[in-house]
Amino acid sequence: MREDEYVEQTLRREPGLADEWLKQNNLMYGGLVGICIVLVQPRITDAAPSPLGLTSVILFAITIPLLAGLILLNRQETYRHRLAKSRAVTVARSLAIGAAFTGIVTTFWDVSWIAGAVLLVSAVVAMFVHSAGYTGVEGMLRWGRWSWRPEAREASTRPGGVETEASDQPTGEDAPFILCSLLWARPGLEAELVAYEDHVLALMPDYGIEVTERVRSERGPEHPTEVQLYQVPSQALLDAYLADPRRVELTAERDRVVARTELFRVPSA
Repeated sequence: MREDEYVEQTLRREPGLADEWLKQNNLMYGGLVGICIVLVQPRITDAAPSPLGLTSVILFAITIPLLAGLILLNRQETYRHRLAKSRAVTVARSLAIGAAFTGIVTTFWDVSWIAGAVLLVSAVVAMFVHSAGYTGVEGMLRWGRWSWRPEAREASTRPGGVETEASDQPTGEDAPFILCSLLWARPGLEAELVAYEDHVLALMPDYGIEVTERVRSERGPEHPTEVQLYQVPSQALLDAYLADPRRVELTAERDRVVARTELFRVPSA
């Protein structure tokens, strides 16, 4: 499976991840721009920079415009609640981050090779710490053990409160499940959101998906406009519904009326 296909399937199962990734990207881009600007200032005013100093200036000259462009793109991605899939964006992101890190290391190395070496070692350790922590958190949330979510904790125990191992839980793609969808309308477009949902929900029976609950709220923009529950026969049928050309044709209308969506599985009764 290609990486873009894996990301697409992951976001279908938990669309809220897209917003979290966008927040993390924005934090990373802004932090790198700030660091690069601080480090490049004394070298720009240096009449005769050292070879390492000149190298770091060139790397920062590559990094800062690319990161500025990525920050602007991030704002549009956040507005649309979706990740850009362009290969040019992927290449620009990799080049900007790589050049920024290399420029920072070069700057430290120009001051002292010991400082540069320590920075490299620290960066490698930080990468492993983040990877281990991220894997641990996602693993706990996936299986529901030690989770902060009450429904996940309940799903991870047998009747009587005895915890089950991850292997005891059904994980097959063909297993039926209940899906909950929370939808926020754009200001003043609540009726249009309802009309859009009327249209796309009518396609679900073609895939054996049953809408078991559909309720609306008027508690304000901080609360969902609609809450929906679906009985889904399998992940494959849900994927087929999401890819239905009749639904895809309405993407522009969905983006116009829907401000935010959260989609997640809930345990069966």
